[in-house]
Amino acid sequence: MPPLPSPRFPSFANALLGRHPRRRRHVLFVLATGPLYAVSMAVAIQSSAFGLLAPSLALILAGTSLAVFTLVYALVRSGWSARLSDPVLTFPHAMACIVLSMAAYVALGSDRGNVIILIAQTIVAAMFRLRPLQVLALGCASVLLLAAAVTGLHHHDPASFPAPVGWLHLSVGGSTILLLSLVAKWVSDIRVRLDRQARELKDALTTVQQLATTDMLTGLMNRRMMTEILEREIRQSLRHDTPMCVALIDIDHFKHVNDRHGHAAGDEVLKALAALGRKDLRQVDLLARWGGEEFLLLLPRVPLADALVALDRLRLQAQQLAVPGHPSVHISVSAGVAQLREDETLDALLDRADTALYEAKRTGRNRCVAAVPRSGEPAAQAEGSALLIDLRSVARLQEDGA
Repeated sequence: MPPLPSPRFPSFANALLGRHPRRRRHVLFVLATGPLYAVSMAVAIQSSAFGLLAPSLALILAGTSLAVFTLVYALVRSGWSARLSDPVLTFPHAMACIVLSMAAYVALGSDRGNVIILIAQTIVAAMFRLRPLQVLALGCASVLLLAAAVTGLHHHDPASFPAPVGWLHLSVGGSTILLLSLVAKWVSDIRVRLDRQARELKDALTTVQQLATTDMLTGLMNRRMMTEILEREIRQSLRHDTPMCVALIDIDHFKHVNDRHGHAAGDEVLKALAALGRKDLRQVDLLARWGGEEFLLLLPRVPLADALVALDRLRLQAQQLAVPGHPSVHISVSAGVAQLREDETLDALLDRADTALYEAKRTGRNRCVAAVPRSGEPAAQAEGSALLIDLRSVARLQEDGA
């Protein structure tokens, strides 16, 4: 069966709106003003057909309207306006529309009063993007332009545009525009306030999430977050039959650091070790503060022997760790690592890693110990600068991990 042709609508939409989601929203807002332009140009052409407007003026108004719309669309669609505070160009766009409306007001005859409706529509459309004071400024500018148009028409042809008619247009139209501007400002105030409250709520939710998932001292994940990730990783490891290791890392004689150098030095040790872990480990490896001076390291898709090598590298770097503000403080770490077994629970996996950590502490600290793969087999160790694992132990570890 031949493949179906791909739909062309998405490509047309991408060409019209662009691919960037934010820019697409901006272009859509500009295109939403298209019907207003279409109505205005249709009114100008129809007025020319009825003899209310000279054909040349109708073409000028329609052509200028189309040019303004095309220019604003091009500036927004090209991304040029993205550098501005308002990338939709709402205020200059609205001012251009009002100026065009005033030009139509001057050019039309006895039906010019209807043009005021177009000004009102422009203000209503702009209030969803403009700040409150900008909406009010738009209304005041409209009234001033209307006053200038009324004054100019009466001065140019008092017979066809007597003062009472001009005063009526200015008083009714101007007051309507001002009242509409005040209402639009009030709506804009509500929109701005809601936007600010939404941002504050989002920031508050982000802070709460950070407090719930992050250790505030080290910036690492806390125990609660890591537990959720461990449960998910165990399910994926068992489903895809891939190895996964978990290590518990403990700072040796951390209480002595606090007693001799103070708790501030102890905090700096914890932060420095956390920074070392983030720098040394792979991007897919996850480190969390498990409690006190204890850290938990998740090593997905890593067999036990390789995990032990990575841990020993981290242990050696911890011996050379420089603690900011406390050059006399030197530490070492002990670690116990276990590889996930088939159908093993999280509690059982952590219990085996903790047993390996206890063995590392019991046998002299400053070493990494792998959990016993099977009942009766000795735990593998990494001590000093060399790994104390014979080839048979590595083979058994990798076989168990597979």
